[in-house]
Amino acid sequence: MRIVGLAPNSWDAQWVNRQQLLSRLGHKHKVVYSTGAWSIWDRSAPEFCAAPLCGRFDATDNVGVDIAPRLMLRWPKLPPYDSLVMRLHAQRLRGYFGADTSPLLAMIFHPQFVDYQRLLKADALAYHAYDLFEGTPGWDASLEAMERKLLREADLVSAVSESIAARLREKVNREVRVLPNGVNLEPFDRLRAGAALAPEDLARIARPRLGYVGSLHPQVDYALVARLAKARPSWHFVFVGGKGSLVDPRAAAEIVECEQCPNVHWVGEKHRDEVPSYIMNMDANLMVYRLADETWIKAIYPLKLHEYLAAGKPVVSADIPSVREFASVVRIASGDADWLLAIEDALKRDDKTTERERVAIAASNTWDARVALLDEWLTGMVASRR
Repeated sequence: MRIVGLAPNSWDAQWVNRQQLLSRLGHKHKVVYSTGAWSIWDRSAPEFCAAPLCGRFDATDNVGVDIAPRLMLRWPKLPPYDSLVMRLHAQRLRGYFGADTSPLLAMIFHPQFVDYQRLLKADALAYHAYDLFEGTPGWDASLEAMERKLLREADLVSAVSESIAARLREKVNREVRVLPNGVNLEPFDRLRAGAALAPEDLARIARPRLGYVGSLHPQVDYALVARLAKARPSWHFVFVGGKGSLVDPRAAAEIVECEQCPNVHWVGEKHRDEVPSYIMNMDANLMVYRLADETWIKAIYPLKLHEYLAAGKPVVSADIPSVREFASVVRIASGDADWLLAIEDALKRDDKTTERERVAIAASNTWDARVALLDEWLTGMVASRR
């Protein structure tokens, strides 16, 4: 099978479920990954400036990563020209597979790519919703129409959580399967078998260390962290992730408040191969999300959930619906007092039995298991279409 994966994330940026799924499908199938053709709005982006005029495909992680040509620029305000560029780009993606005539599958991870299925002349279409997109910034009526079109036309629709799947079923009465996020267990097992020494910048931070590892987006409750840090000066809160430039003024102000706390630390973004050693060397790991607002965050299945569990260390989380089924190994907190008690309990009463239970649950939720199920769905879908 030939698979064209389409998503808005750069392959070399933070690894999320798109890369995890497609890189593993690439062991069995021919896979190419693209973020679509460039648009005129990309002309000042460093990635655009670095791209070759005629583009190229980089073979990495069992996938051909499309670096789109700078010669092909979309211009949405000129629909005929814009359509021509998209059609040429789709032909380029098909051309990656050469003379291969096996079934062609378009696997779309965001509604903005809905038209590629028609342009690719794909034999089948799969849509995997990794977020509740309607709650994300920038969502508008046009994107809503694109998602509804995807829901009507896709041969397979899956979502990362039951909350997202339920919402998609409300939009279009159809089957939506749930494919949660997983974990690559091997690096955690390797660290556990060895010394698992703390990285140098983390080792300089006193214990107990309470870690948040992941994207530092506006839905992280930085104000909560600041209040907890002030209430417990001996605890050290560690953010592992790139701060970047937050356009959300509330989150930016809260980060400033955190930066004024001497026991809140920022160690920056780390390569995916380094992340497990940071998680392993925390005394507890946190999922501190702001749930008061009606945003996509309530519907997530956190990427870090099973990574935290694979480390075996205590986990404290905001009350996210997808996390509730793991309440036997994750402490769930709501409100400042609850968070303080949950973290205190995690630091004082953890034991080896609970550690083994956490690791065992992570071991039953690996990316390999997720991809085996996805491959079964995709193969059955293509067979039925043919």
